[in-house]
Order: sequence, then structure tokens, then C-alpha cells
Amino acid sequence: MISQSSIFAAKLLIVDDQEINTKLLEHILLRAGYSNVHTELDSRRVVARHQAEQFDLILLDMNMPHMDGFEVLAGLKALNPLGYLPVLVVTAAPDHKLRALNAGARDFVSKPFDRMEVLTRIHNLVEVRLLYKASRDYGEQLAHFDPLTGLPNRSQFRRLLGEALELARSRAAPLDVLMLDLDHFKQINDPLGHACGDELLCQLALRLAACRGERATLGRLGGDEFGLILAGGGDGDDASDAVALAARVRQALRAPFALAGREVNLSVSIGVASFPADADDADTLLRYADTALSRAKEGGRDACCFFTSGMNERAQHRLELETGLRRAIELRQFELHYQPKASVGDGRVGGAEALLRWNRPGHGMVAPAGFIPLLEETGLIVPLGAWIIFTACHQIAAWDRQGLGAVRVAVNVASRQFASGELEAVVANALADSGIDPDLLELELTEGSLMSDAEAAIATMRRLKAGGVRISIDDFGTGYSSLAYLKRFPIDTLKIDIAFIREVTSDAGDAAIVLAIIGMAHSLGLSVVAEGVETAAQLGFLARHHCDYIQGYYFSKPLPAAQFAELLHDQRRMPLPDGMSAPPAPTLLVVDDDADILLSLQRLLRGDGYRVLTAGSAADGFALLAQHPVHLILCEQRMPDMSGNDFLDKVKDMYPDTFRIVLSGHTDIAAIMEAINRGSLYRFYTKPWDNRVLRDNIRAAFRHYWQLHGARFELPAPLPGE
Repeated sequence: MISQSSIFAAKLLIVDDQEINTKLLEHILLRAGYSNVHTELDSRRVVARHQAEQFDLILLDMNMPHMDGFEVLAGLKALNPLGYLPVLVVTAAPDHKLRALNAGARDFVSKPFDRMEVLTRIHNLVEVRLLYKASRDYGEQLAHFDPLTGLPNRSQFRRLLGEALELARSRAAPLDVLMLDLDHFKQINDPLGHACGDELLCQLALRLAACRGERATLGRLGGDEFGLILAGGGDGDDASDAVALAARVRQALRAPFALAGREVNLSVSIGVASFPADADDADTLLRYADTALSRAKEGGRDACCFFTSGMNERAQHRLELETGLRRAIELRQFELHYQPKASVGDGRVGGAEALLRWNRPGHGMVAPAGFIPLLEETGLIVPLGAWIIFTACHQIAAWDRQGLGAVRVAVNVASRQFASGELEAVVANALADSGIDPDLLELELTEGSLMSDAEAAIATMRRLKAGGVRISIDDFGTGYSSLAYLKRFPIDTLKIDIAFIREVTSDAGDAAIVLAIIGMAHSLGLSVVAEGVETAAQLGFLARHHCDYIQGYYFSKPLPAAQFAELLHDQRRMPLPDGMSAPPAPTLLVVDDDADILLSLQRLLRGDGYRVLTAGSAADGFALLAQHPVHLILCEQRMPDMSGNDFLDKVKDMYPDTFRIVLSGHTDIAAIMEAINRGSLYRFYTKPWDNRVLRDNIRAAFRHYWQLHGARFELPAPLPGE
């Protein structure tokens, strides 16, 4: 590293046409300890002087007569087009800053300047300049320093860490290694270009150098990853020191960076490993700090994470799993299972989704959640995804040869596979090799993979559609896709995510989302598939609202190819819940946790020609409402799982056309009146009831329903005496 004496002996040149400014800066620098300070009032002489004297840093004012600062920068750059320009720009004009950086300046300070800020920036730039000169002067040592920032590179950082560890051992002192990585750097580097990315890394290096303190050594480890070696201060509280340094680093990045005429906000993730607590050698410390860095990123980014032994176990497990996945691809240990999609209208099988399964030797079947995220993270999903498409196409052809007919199979396409640029060729080759009708292959894409670059996604999908394949959007409703883009996507199907299906029969929000997706899809001419359907109630709700297909354990789990062939051969159909195909009838639902009450009301009201459904709990009531068109509800107020008012509140939101009546022996007048006022109740009756009065009022309620909604059912005959 560069000593403080070397820094203060650096050769500096102050360039300004105002002598008072050069004198002020010269005074500040001399007072700070710099001993080799020169001044220049005529900007036209700067290039020649630098060529002759080789200054370590030039403090350059931009607004000067005869030759402005930009012309000076151009002249300096002409001396060494590929070299390092040791220039700190001093300017009062905000628009000069970015122009100066783009012209090759290393940093800038604004007029009027702050004394401490100027000294800090000069100190950092001089240190970087001297490091750069040292790497240039010592020839082969050039490989040990980063040419962009002048900081020690990974190999040099590793050597410095080894030396720091030796010193820490001799003093019985602690030491911390911090690894830093910019969050979402690719999202800046790709659209703005690598030149802006390089400039950002240079600015970042300067900020890190400014906030590191006297006991930390900084290096660039590669890409957007930096490292810090923090020597212990001897007070036994090195963990607090590391926390404080991490906090200073994160705070230093709070201010936006100026890039390409815009302000860019950044955050950084940090991983920390400590000597002697975690490890006592350089390689292990670096590995553990990297493990902690990965955990920090997983935890939401803009975070600092200290290494723990549990992380090492997790890292070892991840390495073992990745090795196993690579071996599984080589040895073809993967297989496809097929989950049927059934028509909601008639229960027939209308296709299948191909799902990846891993039968790992010594472990058995590994759950998809246990390996698919790692496939995507490592990029192994791209070659494996090609195998899935190839295998699914050949399985479609095999079923057709067996006389089982044309089966449409959907295949999930990961984001990395979609963005790889290889998908179209993979699909074309699989279709040609298998000889199947392209319409029998459906590609399931996620909203996230489409919205990262919507225009490019649209172009790719149009080319795939031109080849004859079908396209669906998987897990719809979770990816926040723009509706303006949705109508432009050349798709055939929307799949409703399981998250909205689980409680669709009892949660008004989920029900509203599902109905909106179905209505929107049909208005765009798309079919709708609901995934994760497990109960007759869910199916009943979806059928009543015209969902086209379902898949889930209600009908079938994913099956190996041979078992799926048996299902096709036997022409199995999905069982449809009772009442789905029944003609409309005046239907009444009674909800009460007293079985005797249910039986009594069922006997009483069936005699009047109503279809009477009974439920012993609110949950059972929601299930029946999902499966049957219900016009009128009688509900007990006090039930163990949910009060009658709460139940009817939810029913009002999900089934607003129903007439809702409380029939209860418990009279909480305030609660009942509140429910009536907010529209949850149509009527309130008390137990015990008068049979004739209750029958008469229910008949009147059905007549009122018929008048409001025009329901096509016959009302029962009038009671005797009417």
C-alpha cells in the first residue's frame, strides 16, 4: 500500500486564472502536509508542463480564458490516449461535472468548496494515482492492480490479506473481511453502456476509499465486487468496527451518482467474515465472506450479513446439490410427469402440463422446490429446458402412435431460457424431430420473463406463434403485467395462479380477482385455466363463473407417462359436483351448528317445494355457495367458527344477489342493526319461530328476489288460506 509520506510528497498542480484561488488552495494543501504544490494561471501552459513534469494530480478550473478546462482535458488525453488522467475538476457549473467525467477527469468538487471535502478527494485521488504509477513502474506487478480504478485486484488483495493475517496473529488482534457487491448493477450497465458502467465503478471506488478509514485496505475483486480488509483496533470490539464500516459504506452510496446526464441511485450488499472467530486463513475467510454476501443478497439486498457456521453448511449443501444436478443432466436422471387439464364443462381431459421430476439416487424423488430455483440460478435450466421440450414433443407423438389421440402438452419456459435466444431454434428442432402438429405444443411463460423487456418478448412470441405453437401466461395475476401490453401479447391462454384459488370460495378479494381474470381473458378471446384446484367447492365456483379448464389434485396429481396413457385409454372424466348441471330451482341455504335445527328447517321448507341445502359451519356454507346457485340464506348468529354477521358480510361481497336472513335465539340488537344498516342482512327473525309466519316470509323473500333479478324458477303455491 501507499504510505502517508508518499501521498503528501505527491506532485500537485493548481490551475486557475484567478491568483486568489490558486493561493487559497495552495495554502490549504501546504497546511494539510502536502509539500510539492505548484500553481499555473495560464491554462495554455498546462499540457506542456504536465508532459515535462508529470504531475500526480492536477486541480483544474473549468471556466478560464484563452483555453477552457475541456480543451485542457482534451490536450492531456492526447498525450496518452489510453492512460490515466490525474485530473480533479473544480467548477461552479453543474452541467460541467458530467461532461468533465466523460472527458476523462477522475472526480470533481463544486465551487464554493468545502475544505474537508477537497482534502478528502485529493487524498483519495493521489493514492489511486500512486498505486497506478507503482503498478506501471514495476512492469509484471501490473497484473496485481486493477487498470480501471487503480486498486489492488483479486490476486493482490488476497496477498495483502495474507500479510494482514500474519500481522494480526503476531499481535493477537482481530481482523474482518468485507465483500461488497452492487445491487442490480446489470440493470444500469446494460441500458447505459459499459462506458457508463466503468465510470460508475470509478466513482464508487472513490466513495469507498473516502469512507473506509485508516485501518481498512480496499481492493476491486472483479466486476462490481469490492473487498475491504479491516484490521482490528486492539479494543476487542472488532464486530462493532465492521458494523460501523458497513454502515459508512451504505451511507456513502445514499447520494445519487451522476451518469450520462441522469442521476442513478444505488445500494450495496455486504458480507463479513472474521478472524479468528470464523477462520484463520485467507482463502477460507474470502469464501466465508462471499457466502455471507450471498445471504445478504437473498435477504432483500441493501443489507449487511455476518457469516455463521449455518451458512457454511448451507453453502456445502448448495454445492453438493449443484454437483448432483450437473451429474443428473449427464446421466439423464430427470423425467417428466404429466398433470391432466380437465374441461370444466364436461370433465373431459383437454391436455396436460409437463412437470419436471428428479429421482435422485440415494434420495428418492426430490421436490421441485428443492432444485428448480438452483437450476435457474446456475443457468442449467437452459440446456435442461431444451431436453424438456424435446421429450414432451416425442411423448405427444408416442401417445398418438398408441391410438390415444392428439394430446396438447404445456411446457414451462424459465425466464433465462426465454431470454437465452435459443428457444426458437430448440422448439423448431423438437417439432421437426418428433413430427407432431405444432398446435399440440404449448409454451407457458411467466409475466416476469415477459415484462423485463416487453417489446423483445412480443417479437419473440410472434415468431413462435408464426411457427404454430400455442402460448400461455403462467401464474397470471402475480407478475404485475401491464394490461396495455397484455392485449399485445400473442397468447392463447391465461393460467390463474394457485394463490388466488386456495381461498376463492371464502375470500372476497381472491374471488374478485379470479372473476376479473376470467372476464378479461374471455373479452380478449383467451381461454382460462385455473391451477391448484383441490376441492369440489373450488371447482363449483369456477364452473359457475365459466372458467374453461382446471388442473389440480381434485382430478389428478401429475402422472408418469404410462399412467397418463392409462387415464386417456380409459377415457376418465373429472367428476362434476352435484348441482353444477341441475336446472335452476328456488334454493335456500340454512347455516346452523345445531343439527336438530337443520333437520327441522329442512323438513319444514322442503314441503313448500324449495331446494334446501344445510351447513353446520360457515366453512361448509362457503363450500355449498361455491357449488350451487343459492338465492336465500338463513343463518344462526352465534356459531363457534364465525359469527352469523361476519359470515353474511363475506357473502354480501362474494354473492351480492343473495337474500340474507339471521334466524337466531340470541338477540344482540346493536350487532343486528349494524349488519342491517351496512346491507349484510335482509331480515332478522328469532327462535323459536312460528312455522306459518316463517314459511310466509320466506315465500315473500323469494318473490322479492324474483322481482329484482328475474330468476327463472317457479314459486311454491300459496299457503292454505291465502
